[in-house]
Amino acid sequence: MTNLLLFFHLLGALCFFAGGAVVGVLQLAATRQERPSQVHAFLRLAPFGAALVGAGALLTLGFGIALAEHEGLGLSPAWIQAALGLWVAAMVLGAYGGRTARRARHLAQKLTAEGDEPSQELRALVSARGPLWASYASFALLLVIVVLMVWQPGAREPASAVAIPKTLQQQILRSYPQFAYAPTRLPAGVEYSWYRKAAASLHFNFIGQRGQDSLSFEVGTGDDAACTLPPSGGPRRGVVTVNGYRVGWARYSGFTTAWRCLTHGNGKVILLAQVEGAASGLDPDDLVRVVASAEPIR
Repeated sequence: MTNLLLFFHLLGALCFFAGGAVVGVLQLAATRQERPSQVHAFLRLAPFGAALVGAGALLTLGFGIALAEHEGLGLSPAWIQAALGLWVAAMVLGAYGGRTARRARHLAQKLTAEGDEPSQELRALVSARGPLWASYASFALLLVIVVLMVWQPGAREPASAVAIPKTLQQQILRSYPQFAYAPTRLPAGVEYSWYRKAAASLHFNFIGQRGQDSLSFEVGTGDDAACTLPPSGGPRRGVVTVNGYRVGWARYSGFTTAWRCLTHGNGKVILLAQVEGAASGLDPDDLVRVVASAEPIR
């Protein structure tokens, strides 16, 4: 699901930039023409660029919000709110610049039919600095939005701060340092419930706000055999790379699981997330992200 949402989000961004570039180039070219027919030849293509901008804007916004919700981020991070604010500003500036270009296009078409003589009114419209700079500013804001999407300032939080209480982190670090790992990102609406210590592992339980989508996270010791990533065939399974970590996942008839192995001292540690029930609202993508986000408790 993540890949699908990301594909359409990036497709929207591509349309957005392509449309903005087309409109900007056409407007700039029109300022260098003398006759109305020449101005109209360029500006009559601008609506196609504007249509790309509109389609890209809707795709980027809709699938971007859906992706943020699916990733468990929501709209609360400051960088997402800033990107939304810049998106609105880019739309307003683009609409202001496009309105003047529309007026110039209609006037150029009219003057072409009336004899195609140079016009001071058309020249003033085409060369108006305010609308032209508004269009360029709109495009620049799109670049800033892309920087925010890639950089995500402030998105990285201290280890385990999202998943488990700080007091519990310190207790685990003191009592079970070999198992001091916890996820830093949870699916939307899922929060910490309880934990228990077993013979060779720690078990954390997370649960949805309405008592649904119970998710377990286990930190345990293992060996090379236990850390073997899933072979092909059998149940639905695979291996993906997230945050630079290789994470295995498998979906069986009664449960879905994802795991990652790492070296701790001279041994192996297995990080495993699991949900039970085929009807769970959590899918392998959710579990993979939980496992990939796990970091040492410090």
